[in-house]
Amino acid sequence: MKEAIKKISIILFGVILLFYVKSFITQGHLISQAEKAENPIRAIRHYERTLLSYVPFSPYNKEAIKGIIDKCQKLNDLEQRLYCYETLRTALYQIRSFYQPYKEEIKKIEPLIAELKAKQMIQWKHNNFSEKDYESLYNYHIEILKYDGSPSLMWSFFAVFSLILWIFSVFLIIVKGFGFSLNKKYLAIGFIGFILFFSLWIIGLYNA
Repeated sequence: MKEAIKKISIILFGVILLFYVKSFITQGHLISQAEKAENPIRAIRHYERTLLSYVPFSPYNKEAIKGIIDKCQKLNDLEQRLYCYETLRTALYQIRSFYQPYKEEIKKIEPLIAELKAKQMIQWKHNNFSEKDYESLYNYHIEILKYDGSPSLMWSFFAVFSLILWIFSVFLIIVKGFGFSLNKKYLAIGFIGFILFFSLWIIGLYNA
């Protein structure tokens, strides 16, 4: 048994290591393409793909963030600059798992996005906004940007844990309850677990 666990652990570690190395190499290749790109939008897309190939502790992550910010600052067109900053913010949110990498970078660019969105709305021909509406438009957009719609970490773990126990209850009913002979004790335990953990799973999903 111990040997089997050891082999499985080695295989899993090898698979994770290979995935890490592959992603790291991919990041390096994308950074190289971004640096060679003459078109700033194309460079931004390469930097974005670098972030989406996120590898923890990789130096390419910060290099991609810096690359996008540098490109954003050099863009004169308001629409393109807004696209640039929103691309970075979206990419950073897409690599979120049980924690949010580079949270401080998101906090830095959100006011810039809100500022550009406010200016954009004032410049639209079909809007009746003027410069005096800038502050209210800025506050409106910054409030939306700072809204955290991510699921609750606690309730997410609760839902996953309940689902695992619910599946275990099903196996208990099938394997132990309806085994070679009918076992009422395991059937009762499995049935109670089935109802209880299914209910807890639904509650967890609802609150997450």
